[in-house]
Amino acid sequence: MIELFRKSDEIEFIVGTKVNEAHQDPSLPVGLEIRRNIVKRIATALENRYRKRVLLRFF
Repeated sequence: MIELFRKSDEIEFIVGTKVNEAHQDPSLPVGLEIRRNIVKRIATALENRYRKRVLLRFF
């Protein structure tokens, strides 16, 4: 996956937002969702450090 990121100028993440109740407390605010935060951190690193154009879609 890292090699694909390095070779691409534009990267699009399509991320589901459904909470898996078996792995996370559904009473937590959406902003604390682990999956969403990890993808945002990866996107920020790709944009700032590697100058990639990153699109995020949450559904």
